[in-house]
Amino acid sequence: MFDDDDATEDLFTPFQIGSLEHSQSGFCIGMKLEAIDPLNLSSICVATIMDVLNYGYIMIRIDTYDSDVTGADWFCYHVKSPCIFPVGFCEKYNIPLTPPRGYDQTSFNWPTYLQQTNNRPADPSLFNTYVPLHGFVPGMKIEAADLMDPRLVCVATVAKVVGRLLKVHFDGWEEEYDQWLDCESSDIYPVGWCQSVGHKLEGPPVVPKPTAPAIKSPKGGFLYLK
Repeated sequence: MFDDDDATEDLFTPFQIGSLEHSQSGFCIGMKLEAIDPLNLSSICVATIMDVLNYGYIMIRIDTYDSDVTGADWFCYHVKSPCIFPVGFCEKYNIPLTPPRGYDQTSFNWPTYLQQTNNRPADPSLFNTYVPLHGFVPGMKIEAADLMDPRLVCVATVAKVVGRLLKVHFDGWEEEYDQWLDCESSDIYPVGWCQSVGHKLEGPPVVPKPTAPAIKSPKGGFLYLK
């Protein structure tokens, strides 16, 4: 069954390989939910379950994007992933929800949308609600990999905490570059981690001081204002 150079199942956690106990997860094709957009980790979006796989895995589509008939816009999640949420999660925790394409964020509401699309929401009991005592609070400094360019580990701040979910802000960058990460993510590290392992730490971008404006002097030269 395995070649000599294959990594065998005993090297992985049950979450990574899936489990038979999750085969009857209760999720069904067409159910609506909210999910972190894998292509824009600062956004939590309206999403749809497109397929139910074995061992507790599901394929979801982020409704923000144009539909792709080939399924190229589908993403694979485990049913216990901390990156998927029940309908109403964002409203409950005062997080902006990115609506489906063609809908306005200020006027979008789930009851109307579900009625229009004739879909039903995934039951809240199906989601992972376990929150470890992680100790993270807003304002804490950390080092975090930029998952859009994972070779970069950057100075960062915990901007918001919702259960086990952390909104990570990269110091010196706009909020649009923030990323939602799980408190047990392997991509966040304590202060000093880069130095301890010998990896370069990316500091906040250096903003050059504005150059003093120059005005022409009466004698034909230039004066520089301080």
